[in-house]
Amino acid sequence: MSLAVLYGAACGGTQQPSSIPTSTPSMTEIQPSPIHTPTPSSMKQPVAPTTPTTFTTPISYDAFPNNLRSAFKAAVDSEFTAIKEKSGISVAVYTDGTLWTYATGEANVTVPMTANTPMFISSMSKTFLSALILIQLESGLYKITDSLGAVLSNHPDFPSFDPAKINPEVTIQELLTMSSGLPEYSENKNGIGEIFKQPSWQPSDKINLVQSQFIEPGSFKYNDTNSALLGLIAQHYSGQTLADLYRQTFYNPLGMQAITLPEEGIAWHRNILYDKAEQFTVPDIAFPYGDLTRWSSGFGNIIQAAPFEFGYYIVGQGRIRWACCEIVSTAESIARWTYELYRSNGSAISESARSRLIDSFSADRVPPWNRPKTIPEEYGYFVAKKVFQLSKERIVTAYGHRGGGGGYSSWMYYSPELDLSISILTNSDEKHGPTGGGFNCTFENPGSCITLLIFDSFSSNLPSTSQQPYKP
Repeated sequence: MSLAVLYGAACGGTQQPSSIPTSTPSMTEIQPSPIHTPTPSSMKQPVAPTTPTTFTTPISYDAFPNNLRSAFKAAVDSEFTAIKEKSGISVAVYTDGTLWTYATGEANVTVPMTANTPMFISSMSKTFLSALILIQLESGLYKITDSLGAVLSNHPDFPSFDPAKINPEVTIQELLTMSSGLPEYSENKNGIGEIFKQPSWQPSDKINLVQSQFIEPGSFKYNDTNSALLGLIAQHYSGQTLADLYRQTFYNPLGMQAITLPEEGIAWHRNILYDKAEQFTVPDIAFPYGDLTRWSSGFGNIIQAAPFEFGYYIVGQGRIRWACCEIVSTAESIARWTYELYRSNGSAISESARSRLIDSFSADRVPPWNRPKTIPEEYGYFVAKKVFQLSKERIVTAYGHRGGGGGYSSWMYYSPELDLSISILTNSDEKHGPTGGGFNCTFENPGSCITLLIFDSFSSNLPSTSQQPYKP
């Protein structure tokens, strides 16, 4: 039985054939050394959830003034309405205990999008990984100058990596800056299809998809092989899965609502192709929308058009997105995460780790989503720095990340000048536009335009354009 599955990573996605197997295959100088070495058999595999994960807004927040709430809504409506091919959108704006959320469109056929509807945040998941790596570096588990061969020397799967493809001399620093020269695993289309259909899976399976030889480190190339290797390192030095690490280190302390796939996802079973993922989350995860030419024509609900159900999509996406794009959450939780991660006294990471993160930008590293005729963004340790030109010649800087692919798009930004964070999640590939008429938006993408308009409205209500936090 042949079918198509989607691989959604970074800021794009590719379609890949796969099939369901008819039988279950069997699974059979260097310093420093890790605290605990997990073996492949001990790695946590998803189990069927006993109760659905419920997404709500668990914290009471102050409200923005009516004039700002109206301006924020107008910004979202003007840009989202102008997009020809779309489904739903959820937006959150946050500063120091004050929150605004808004959702419109559809999460699925006849199901409206709400502020509590969870969605894949795609490559914005990388911001959790780099924060975790910085914490482990600060704890002395390894050094940023350590090589891959040093930190993974006693990992049971390291011998399976071809040294002609996975350069053992690459450093943690080069992985964090995506300057490793390593090939992109997603180029192996047939291998991705195999990963989707296997009853069990390990992170090293994804790394071993790499087909071509590495090049010398030094040149920037946005590449998810880097994040996969960093995820493997983080797990190796903790003896825990990324899902457990994120929950203990970030989700629970910050009161976030999120799940990390595949560990907290749906267990693979022989009828996974037909699993509708009913009651996996409440509300249901918004279904992906995108190009349907693989199965029919035009733009629409991918799961409705494809010859598989949403449970199969969740299993496959969790595996291939692991350590790069695997988190499912809400705009509210991600807006608060963005705020606590990048704000000078934010609680997500220490002041020293944040300084290291903010000092990591380089003008020589321009992320692939940067559009022509816009001010070039700078990329750092899985974070981008973007300049927004507001009205009246005002300029603000923002830290954040983009995400997309597989029927989802996402944006997160924090402006230190405004002390304001924004999170935007959509369940469609927002590759075109905008044409909503926003100033300075002619060449921007929809999420950046919405952010610009909200920043401008907020900035106009401050006493000045200096770094003064908003007080309701």
